[in-house]
Amino acid sequence: MGLRKTGVVGAFALVALLLAGCAAPPSAPNPSLPSRRSAPPAVTLPGLRLQPASFDQLPGWGGDDLAGAWGAWRRECAARSAALAGACAASVAVPPDDAAAQRAFFEHWFQPWQASSPDGHDTGLVTGYYEPVLHGALQRRWPYVVPIYGLPAGLVDRADPGDGVTRGRIVKDDAGGTVVAPFWSRAQIDADPRAQADLARNIVVWLDDPVDALFLQVQGSGLVALPDGHTLRLSYAGDNGWPYRSVGRWLLDRGKLRGTVTMQIIRAWAQMHPDQVRDMLEANPRVVFFSAAPLDDAGRGPTGAMGVPLTPLRIVAVDRRVVPLGTPLWLDTSADARPLQRLVFAQDVGGAIVGALRADLFFGTGAKAGDRAGRMQSQGRFWVLLPRVTAPPRS
Repeated sequence: MGLRKTGVVGAFALVALLLAGCAAPPSAPNPSLPSRRSAPPAVTLPGLRLQPASFDQLPGWGGDDLAGAWGAWRRECAARSAALAGACAASVAVPPDDAAAQRAFFEHWFQPWQASSPDGHDTGLVTGYYEPVLHGALQRRWPYVVPIYGLPAGLVDRADPGDGVTRGRIVKDDAGGTVVAPFWSRAQIDADPRAQADLARNIVVWLDDPVDALFLQVQGSGLVALPDGHTLRLSYAGDNGWPYRSVGRWLLDRGKLRGTVTMQIIRAWAQMHPDQVRDMLEANPRVVFFSAAPLDDAGRGPTGAMGVPLTPLRIVAVDRRVVPLGTPLWLDTSADARPLQRLVFAQDVGGAIVGALRADLFFGTGAKAGDRAGRMQSQGRFWVLLPRVTAPPRS
């Protein structure tokens, strides 16, 4: 998603390294029978240290009803991850309404590993994100005056940028040749009529609130209700390559707010200080570009980085350089001042989700989900579930 450093380990390399330390495969590949074996040794990888554990050691494992988890898993299998091919093939035979069989399936096919940082810390930050429902129009007219841009035609990647801006635009240099200059930042777009004119060729919708536009870019997707009663789904299409900067941190650093900053608090501050909203928005130079399509299924969630619909409270965005997409995780944290212990799947990413012990939990669509997501800032522990070495299922 939109905003959603350590060494880089690819999904296949990570799984291969871990499986190399696993014990022998079970003799019976029946997914309804959990496998019991000696624990493999601990594994240290760039940015992540994994200590073997048992399912009995997962806090609350037996209390998770797995509602929604099996659907999220089967949608993940549709993405055809090679590392999960064996487990996906076996899961076809598991009834979709049998939580006990599903629990036994995960116990049989996966080995839990408790995750910690290389320096030994085993807790990290869990935040929340959601899909907002906004109001907009396809043509500029009051109050719909805030443009949401589609992917610019001239956006190119920059090789090894020393300034940290990973995307650019081709411009002429003093010698008459061309160079790849950093793409415009948010502040530069606001101040440069040429940038605005260039981006205006790809406006996908106009919104009625600049703070809504900011939250849309932070969340990475959204629904837009149009005046004629139709709804658009906006999906992440790219970004300008500038690093993400938190407007909440900007407000704290300048003494404008104190304590915990949530989306609700940011919105309230903006309503009280309309003359400072532009400065706040420009504190984040990153601009996210979107694609738009008619909403064809109101019950289907937004699409994550794996190309499958997201399931509320079962999907987390992670740093894919540390945790491969598709990895099942056991999450032990809290939400709304209550324990939250459940099976989740790493199916999404975000520009602000960086590091080993970092996750962004998807809460769903709409205002209620946004209220919960906006208040979610909790410490959490993580167990990575990786495939055991198993024999192929019998035909």
